[in-house]
Amino acid sequence: MALLSSIKKSKQKAGLLEDYANMDDFLDDLIPEIKHWSEDLNEKEYYTGDFPWMEIKDEETNGESILHFFKDEEEYLYSINGSLATGIWKNLESNKLILERHIGEVSQKELYDLEFMNGEFLILQKPGDQRVFGKSRYLVLGKEAVVKNMDWREAMAHLSHRHTKGISSIFIFAVIFAVILILYFSWR
Repeated sequence: MALLSSIKKSKQKAGLLEDYANMDDFLDDLIPEIKHWSEDLNEKEYYTGDFPWMEIKDEETNGESILHFFKDEEEYLYSINGSLATGIWKNLESNKLILERHIGEVSQKELYDLEFMNGEFLILQKPGDQRVFGKSRYLVLGKEAVVKNMDWREAMAHLSHRHTKGISSIFIFAVIFAVILILYFSWR
């Protein structure tokens, strides 16, 4: 019963995203609102280790599972449905990340800007207008344990809810603190 309730709540949150045709448009609006909560790429403990980051896409994936592993010492693993490619990752001083994949004899290098990172999401943006090439502006990764059974709308609802919840908690704390101060000074 609790699982059914949780699924209903996720679907209600995702319904708020129905106005957006794609994830890029939603992130264009969301990132300026949450960017100040982002961690920095120098804080490697947020994205490195043995845990997988699942790629979140707003297009039909036909069951395709893409995982990214940022291992210690700049080792990078990339898995598509269990087929593994290796490579390296490197963060630059300017909050940029280089991902290099080795697939057979081919080496593919890509540069990304960090847009947002917390303990559950890593959102990168490739410089330039990717729409010209029919690609997404963002590479959106979520910790597999968090986003495994979510579609893009549910994942984005989870991301946005987490941060709007933080704002409401601060507001509630401020109101309670103000009431306590008023009561304290009115009884003196």
